[in-house]
Amino acid sequence: MEKTEKSGLSDSKKLSVLLTGFEPFGGEKVNPSMRIVKRLSKAVFPHISLHTLILPVSYQKSTEVLEEYYKTNNIDIALHLGQAGGSAGIRLERVAINLLDSKHPDNDGQVKEDVSIIDNGPDAYMTRVKIKAVAELLKKKKIPAFVSYTAGQYICNEVYYYSLHRSNVTGTPKHALFVHLPFLPEQVATKEGKLEKLPSMTLELQTKAVRLILENLKEFI
Repeated sequence: MEKTEKSGLSDSKKLSVLLTGFEPFGGEKVNPSMRIVKRLSKAVFPHISLHTLILPVSYQKSTEVLEEYYKTNNIDIALHLGQAGGSAGIRLERVAINLLDSKHPDNDGQVKEDVSIIDNGPDAYMTRVKIKAVAELLKKKKIPAFVSYTAGQYICNEVYYYSLHRSNVTGTPKHALFVHLPFLPEQVATKEGKLEKLPSMTLELQTKAVRLILENLKEFI
């Protein structure tokens, strides 16, 4: 990737925003991130031009699909959504690390342990999005939300690190943020023996949270 100069965002122009979600994985039949992206794909936002993309849960294909999109589209902000089963609220990820290390196979059956995402890349990147302000907005709207300092070492972290690295090296996207979402109630209802302690959040409330982030993106960059 060649280094290019990053330019500021004009207040008068629409932000070009890429909203991504993932396919179901890990034996789940649904993924809230995929459902939300599909729900919002035809929504109209006055201050942003929204692009949407569903990413495969694949170590190899996820970044390949993302790279092809970045090559042909000038994106101001990449807002990545993913599922974090067990989370009690909207998890706003501040950090992505240059590491894949999970015993869980991807949807291609591949396992990655102690593998770098980008050879000789920085150990970690932090988003430049004002992530605490995002959390405060959601909490003011009565939506459980918090800042997280680990996006894991699975494909969510891979996609996040890749976008932040590309932002640093090429300037496209200019910003990136990863948002982890809780299970849906219908997912928890199928998990025998875990119902008492496993949190969930309705699709409607999760969608409201993502919509609020999109509507207020200019305030967070």
